[in-house]
Amino acid sequence: MNKMNFSSLTKGIKEKHANFIVSEVNVHCLRIAVLEGEYVWHFHPDTDELFIVLEGELLIDFKDRGTEVLKPNDTLLIPKGVIHRTRANARTVNLCMEQTSAETVMFNEGNVLKLICCKTDELHKQPFSEAQAKWSPLQNVKGFIRQWGGFRQSEDGWEAVIMALWESKHDYLNFMEHDHDAIFEKTNQTGTFQAIEVALIEGAAEINQALKSNCTVSEPGWMVDGRA
Repeated sequence: MNKMNFSSLTKGIKEKHANFIVSEVNVHCLRIAVLEGEYVWHFHPDTDELFIVLEGELLIDFKDRGTEVLKPNDTLLIPKGVIHRTRANARTVNLCMEQTSAETVMFNEGNVLKLICCKTDELHKQPFSEAQAKWSPLQNVKGFIRQWGGFRQSEDGWEAVIMALWESKHDYLNFMEHDHDAIFEKTNQTGTFQAIEVALIEGAAEINQALKSNCTVSEPGWMVDGRA
């Protein structure tokens, strides 16, 4: 057990942006951040994020609502999948609680999201999952950012929800024309699902809504990172 003082941890920091873990609690961690200026637009696909402001004034921008202004002792919980950006006009210090394994996905104007929903059943659920884990060649495709997903259960049975973020619609269409069928054939995914719905979502607000509405518990083997 180590006693810590938040003011002592940050008083010597001169950088405009610093962010580091100060403690871990089970599968979550407590981070402390110093910010002056603005951070990039981003979201966390697998974890909620809790902000607590200690010093200054933290502004959090969203794509589908107004800016939240947090002052000392204010707190705000941001659900997973919500696109946001933090910024501060002067030096601000805040705490952040999230999963230690949290991933940050950057978001830029012009990005598009492919949403895939596949109906399957108990018999084909495992074969589908094993096939979905074979999409790793995506990481070498120009313009691909990240693919992830998981299962959710409805009255009709199991549904696999897969989301893929692309730099632009042009990159996505080029992939569909030149690379998709070859990768799909090698996965042996044919026959592991009974129905499929595919949507290409454009616009920051629309993508934000799709991310929030289709969150699942991610299957680790389905994640493909284009930055790898």
